[in-house]
Amino acid sequence: MTKQQNAYVDINPVIVISDDKIVLAKRMEGIVGGGRWHLPGGRLHANETIEMVLRKLAFIKTNLIIEPLYHSLTESLVGIYDDPKRDPREHVISIAFLCKVINGEPRPGVKVDSVKSFSEAETRKLDIAFDHRTTVQDAFLILKKLECSML
Repeated sequence: MTKQQNAYVDINPVIVISDDKIVLAKRMEGIVGGGRWHLPGGRLHANETIEMVLRKLAFIKTNLIIEPLYHSLTESLVGIYDDPKRDPREHVISIAFLCKVINGEPRPGVKVDSVKSFSEAETRKLDIAFDHRTTVQDAFLILKKLECSML
């Protein structure tokens, strides 16, 4: 077996629904993380921008047309997750961003059995793939802070 030379990068949208819920997709059985909920993102390829990948993957996995929650990716950043063991297949760095829906109805797409929105309390009861539970928790923490600052 050849040792992995470089880490890969996944881009993960944390799609925020207006009623303080986020969208998760349930991975199909038979693939890594199958039968578990995850953020509907994936690999960043050469010649793609982060925003392009956010939009593309959210659409092909959930049928939702999204954009970053704020004017810039920097303002919408949830976090960067780089634990080499976060993905059992290989070293994959995840970068997650808060996003909002601008069009579409949720529908399962590529490698996805189900698409649903969940509150923070509901996500605590879910079986979540990879380290996406940490990302989800971080996103809800940011959303709470934003909500408090608006009061």
